[in-house]
Amino acid sequence: MKLLSEFSIKGSPSTRTAQQRGCKVINGHILFYEKPEVRKDNEALFWQLYPHAPEKPFYGKLCIRLMWVFDKKSLTKAEKETFHDKRPDLDNLAKGTLDIMQKAGIIAEDSIICKLDLTKAWSKKYAGLYIQIWHMDDENDINTYFYGWRQRVT
Repeated sequence: MKLLSEFSIKGSPSTRTAQQRGCKVINGHILFYEKPEVRKDNEALFWQLYPHAPEKPFYGKLCIRLMWVFDKKSLTKAEKETFHDKRPDLDNLAKGTLDIMQKAGIIAEDSIICKLDLTKAWSKKYAGLYIQIWHMDDENDINTYFYGWRQRVT
């Protein structure tokens, strides 16, 4: 794997996700819409990601590592950082973030991602969104990832 980009966005990430849509019925048809508070958070994330966009969006077989670290002052002295096991759901955070990364011109499209590494944690000091983008090398990386699986399934 070759590291293409690595950056972070400081501050506690938004807990709103794309799944938090509004719904209304007009003339017997159900219409879904993006709630204003979700739109505001998505626009803020877009403008935080935009400065990290390359001249051309990354393409090819990508591995993306996303880590959301939420601010939690109530951790004990022994717990400086710990995994986050409450809402929002990790998959919903990822979908919204990847869509905004595409809109900001960081990745060409989310279908080119072949490995996605997601983490959600609490911290007293290090709140933020941490992003790494890697290019996958078929010859070396595929053997690394499949080696253990092949042994278990055969």
